[in-house]
Amino acid sequence: MDAPTRPEPPRRVRRRPLALAGRIARLALSGRDRTADLVAASYDRIAPGYDAAWTDHMRDLTAGLLDALGPVEGKRCLDLACGTGFVAAELERRGASEVTGVDRSAGMLDVARAHNGTRCVFLEADAAEHVAAASPGSLDIVTCAWALGYTRPWKVLRCAARALAPGGRIAVIDNSLFSLAGVVWCSLLAFAEMPAALDHVCRVRFLPGPRSLALLLRLSGLRVRERWGGSRTFRVPGGAAAIARLRGTGAAAGFEFAAAPGTEDEAFRKFERTIEDRRGGPGGVRIVHRYLAAIGEKR
Repeated sequence: MDAPTRPEPPRRVRRRPLALAGRIARLALSGRDRTADLVAASYDRIAPGYDAAWTDHMRDLTAGLLDALGPVEGKRCLDLACGTGFVAAELERRGASEVTGVDRSAGMLDVARAHNGTRCVFLEADAAEHVAAASPGSLDIVTCAWALGYTRPWKVLRCAARALAPGGRIAVIDNSLFSLAGVVWCSLLAFAEMPAALDHVCRVRFLPGPRSLALLLRLSGLRVRERWGGSRTFRVPGGAAAIARLRGTGAAAGFEFAAAPGTEDEAFRKFERTIEDRRGGPGGVRIVHRYLAAIGEKR
């Protein structure tokens, strides 16, 4: 008779949270911030599969933002952090007279140029710097989908408001600060096992929720026509699949370069195990994307 199978003992780990906190503080105070370049590098890498991993899954939410924006026929449009060009193509399809898409990722722009129409122009540039250089009243529509937190939100919204003609509108949808909060916590627990491996702290500026986005729009001199938020949940089989999804959708943009060279594989193995331990269950690993959105209008 076979002996009964004994359950595996829980994984024993040694975490050093104080050492990790010290490491984060030193990196934050070092003045060395490569976030923008590393985020762009992440998106360059995932560009060929980005639409299947993210755009298609969020298509209805993004299209809903444009529905709320209202008619764009004959309008001069600027799509900031345009990625593979879904929003730019939609603006063109809905009748915009001019559409310019701006992004820092050359890889994403290559995909955008390959798949979009003749009235779309795509430029490799920083979103905040590009809209800051726009002439007052030169735009009718400004959009930013799923990337405001990777820019400088206050500067982007303030400069976009200045560039809008009277009656012009801005539409934003983005992950909130609390999107993937459980996953971020798992990443901190993973690095607490090997604090010295943390080589870069990604400095992003995601907003807490729709109210904070609406506040920034009002402070920029815009009337808030509508604001809303929500969440979308995905389930994946385990930790490795969770990491693959986070990397493929851009949700981990910049983070994949957080570990020092030579430690990446070990860091991601610990991350995978921590996600399974903390977020796993009978249905697999649960990933929740929380989002915020708003429409602003220039008086």
